[in-house]
Amino acid sequence: MPHENARTPPEPLDRAASSPDIPLVRPLDADGNGDCARAGAEESAPCRLRSIAGHALFEGIHFDSLSPLLARCEVRNLAVGQILLAPGQVNRQLFLVLDGQLKAHIDHIDSEDGFPIGPGECTGEISVIDCKPATAFVVAEEASRVLVVAEEDLWGGFLQIPGIARNFMQLFAQRFRARTEVMQEALEQQLRFEHMQKELAIAREIQLGMLPHDLDLDLGPEIDLAAEMTPAHFIGGDFYDVFPINADEYAIAIGDVSGKGVPAALFMVKTLTLLRTELLKSQPIEEVLRNVNQRLCEDNPTSMFATLIAAIVDKRTGRFRYVSAGHDPILFGGPGRLFRPLPPPSGILIGLDESATYMVESLTLSRQDILVLYTDGATEAMDREHRLFTLDRLTTCLDAQPTASAQGLADAVATAVKQFSNGAAPSDDLTLVVLRYLGT
Repeated sequence: MPHENARTPPEPLDRAASSPDIPLVRPLDADGNGDCARAGAEESAPCRLRSIAGHALFEGIHFDSLSPLLARCEVRNLAVGQILLAPGQVNRQLFLVLDGQLKAHIDHIDSEDGFPIGPGECTGEISVIDCKPATAFVVAEEASRVLVVAEEDLWGGFLQIPGIARNFMQLFAQRFRARTEVMQEALEQQLRFEHMQKELAIAREIQLGMLPHDLDLDLGPEIDLAAEMTPAHFIGGDFYDVFPINADEYAIAIGDVSGKGVPAALFMVKTLTLLRTELLKSQPIEEVLRNVNQRLCEDNPTSMFATLIAAIVDKRTGRFRYVSAGHDPILFGGPGRLFRPLPPPSGILIGLDESATYMVESLTLSRQDILVLYTDGATEAMDREHRLFTLDRLTTCLDAQPTASAQGLADAVATAVKQFSNGAAPSDDLTLVVLRYLGT
């Protein structure tokens, strides 16, 4: 004989489904409505319970076995932005979303990333299962309603009903599978990002490897020359070059390619390669720039362009010839002379018009004369209030260092720009080439 306190086994799910006189709960429709709403009835207490019973957790379950348990549960209204769960919060409740939309944020509450939790889904089940605090923010994305199921009602009531445990595991498995897919996608993105970073690092090494080093050792005692380049991005579009043409003459160039990143770096490499090739042909420097421009225009589907100054200095005589393709003017100064821009020779950007022509300007340097070639990353550097460093600040910085070496002047400008920026992220590359003529 069974014990008088023994629990009467609930009616099996298949028996309930096969009995025409036993009503089963149907799932909520797309609007979160159950049988009563579909029938147009007012939402009385029984109708509310029957509507709630349409949650996926209760699908296929006999309503009479649910109603006493549902009557003990709270229906909680959540306003937009209201926090339901937070990391570290002790939680002993399961929340079933009846309508509206929640979102779980793993990292922080203002994150754009997160897992949506919509009608028919639940949250809070992990902390109910493992009895540990919540690990994520759960926030109402819109006005929502949730059914609050206490821990004791879940374990001692709902999950004792055949079919609910299965539904609960299905919901949990669906959530777990969806989160796993998101995590797998995030991992794949992270791996792709790391692979791209490695490729960019290699490209950066190649790019920097194309620029000259140890300039003071290459040019002899007649010329003191230094260069400084700080890219705003991992791979920048600025470039400079210094190399010998013959025993007395050296080519000097500085440029700024449109755009940022890998495309700018590739266009920079192409420009620099063409420029070196043309400068070594012993032709007038204005012809050098014209030929480089034509070659760039021949195959330029993305319409990239560059500003550029190319110059030739004779270390024996001090003669300095230069051409410009729309680049910032060279600054000329020295002891007893304030820095001022040299007259810019006529010429447009390279890479846009294959018929463009370029004019040449020249001057003869005296001992201790200084030339400063720079990109607009110096004059257009911004502070936190978006104020520009400007050409005036650049010349003031140079004027304050009349006896400094070429490297000292380059370092002074780089330091002044950094201090002016006051931690603001650079918006463009900063490149300088400083030449002090020491004569013979």
